[in-house]
Amino acid sequence: MNSGMTVAPEISGSAAEAQPPRRTIVFSGPSIAEAQLRRLAAVTYAPPIRRGDLGSIDEHEVIVILDGEFGQNMAVSPKEILAVLDRGKTVIGASSMGALRASELDGSGMIGVGWVYDHFRRSAVRRDADVALVYSPLDFSPMTVPMVDVEYWLEQVSAAGLIGDRERALLLKSARKIFFAERTTERLLSALRSTIGNPSLQSLLTHSGGEIPSVKYLDAAEAIRLSVSLAAHRPPV
Repeated sequence: MNSGMTVAPEISGSAAEAQPPRRTIVFSGPSIAEAQLRRLAAVTYAPPIRRGDLGSIDEHEVIVILDGEFGQNMAVSPKEILAVLDRGKTVIGASSMGALRASELDGSGMIGVGWVYDHFRRSAVRRDADVALVYSPLDFSPMTVPMVDVEYWLEQVSAAGLIGDRERALLLKSARKIFFAERTTERLLSALRSTIGNPSLQSLLTHSGGEIPSVKYLDAAEAIRLSVSLAAHRPPV
């Protein structure tokens, strides 16, 4: 009797282990390059998400939304994501459009990941412009610096005790004065240099490895690692 009682769980476990990972699709662009993404996971790559894209991915069970179009085409709507969640799919949001939508829908089952998501979740007012940037239409490489990168960087150097609240506020104000489509690295650094002086700016940059880090990339990598883990485990039926 004892052997009979243990056979069923063992077969069930073996069958579960034999199941292939759930198919995953990642909507990405400037947050993480396709080549970088493929080094992290074997997933289906898709360009920045637009309204209507979620209607044609029935074969995928895990959906990662990183980048999306705002002004070029209509943005993916919360209603579309809710419909996908209602069909039992897993939806992860991070970095950019994904972080914004996750901050709106985390109470409905969408999974938010990373600093940008948490930034939107904590903000009284969610500003799309904080993640907006200009990118190359050829390979989606970023051509300007989004405000979330600046805010993340200043949070890090402030936590390290390298600047005070006043200097941090002045630098944020200086960066926000530049329209997102014109906030190139060169123009941004020039503005920051004028605000606190070159020696102080270089000290801050040295702390972060010589450049303003891309928090969008950091969040994207975290979201992809999570998607791999979730794809490997099928929820109980």
